[in-house]
Amino acid sequence: MAKKDSKKGKKIPKKIGGVKIPKELRHAGEALLDKANSPAGRELLASGLTMAAAAAAAAAMKQRAKAEAVKPGDPGIFDPQRVADKVGDVAEVVLDRLFGTKKST
Repeated sequence: MAKKDSKKGKKIPKKIGGVKIPKELRHAGEALLDKANSPAGRELLASGLTMAAAAAAAAAMKQRAKAEAVKPGDPGIFDPQRVADKVGDVAEVVLDRLFGTKKST
């Protein structure tokens, strides 16, 4: 007979991408996921992502100031606004994956 898990949280698999995950790390990850799935945990994640986006925006502004000093079309110059937009998009996808918000189709 199969042993039932008394915890209501999800379990992290023993192998991910063919790499064995140590037991201690799996249990620590499960505890972290349980905490992150609480209202307080969601608030902490949201504030952390907001801080990361703010730091990315500040770095983008700094890079933009440097890029304005260089003539457009130089190789190696990238658009910092696109980088900040992509960071925001990634943060949105991460939050959607973590908390299961579904978009209506």
